[in-house]
Amino acid sequence: MPKNKSFLEDFYNETMSEMAENFFARRRRVEARLEGFKALAGDVREMGLRALRHWAALFALLVDEELAVGFFRECGVDVAALPAQAAAVGEPWRFTPPFGLTFAGRYAKSVRYVYMAVRAATQDYLHGAYGSDPHNPARKILLPNLDSLKALAATINAEVEGVNTGQSPSTVLNFAKSMDPAEVEKEAVVGGMGWEDVRKLDRELAFQAIDLDALGLPDLPDIPALDDVETQLDALSSAISKLRNEEARRAMKWLKAE
Repeated sequence: MPKNKSFLEDFYNETMSEMAENFFARRRRVEARLEGFKALAGDVREMGLRALRHWAALFALLVDEELAVGFFRECGVDVAALPAQAAAVGEPWRFTPPFGLTFAGRYAKSVRYVYMAVRAATQDYLHGAYGSDPHNPARKILLPNLDSLKALAATINAEVEGVNTGQSPSTVLNFAKSMDPAEVEKEAVVGGMGWEDVRKLDRELAFQAIDLDALGLPDLPDIPALDDVETQLDALSSAISKLRNEEARRAMKWLKAE
């Protein structure tokens, strides 16, 4: 056998081996990333549902949905769709009402307390909070949140696009055939895999991009700090405790933690 033929065969075999290894390794990497993302998205969704339960408590405590929505509208926040979403998650978050000499005082303090709890839970869900690293409790890390989940989805989707287009089965097969002129000549004579077959293989093996809208992640708004809206919130509490006193009392009793 001519030396150059042996060299070409060795080169071809080595190239094909590296291509196959790279093809499958990259696909395994994307599969692992998608599986990890799925688990992370579940954790973030649970945080969103937890925040929604806090919203449910606030709307229940404020009794009058129209007044509550109007208050947030004046703060520049649209929560019109939230009462129904919050009610759909089931039991609301419950709390221990702060002490007050009068019902009006206890009610106003409770509304402030629940508002702060809603904001904290929503902030944790949207932007994250620092907590202990499960692998090293002495170390603090930023916990999963919607912002980081969206950024990770964009990164993974870029990887998915790269694999689907740059390393599709048809791309790899075409390159492999181009390395073997004899195979190209043979296919020209007897025919090879049809274009539709190749396209079907590409479709069957293509990774699906992450669709954030399909994950059931609650759409929650950022709300102002209590210091920025305390006067308006106290005015709302005062109006409700006067106009809807009995309902406000029932709400306080229902939301009280056991």
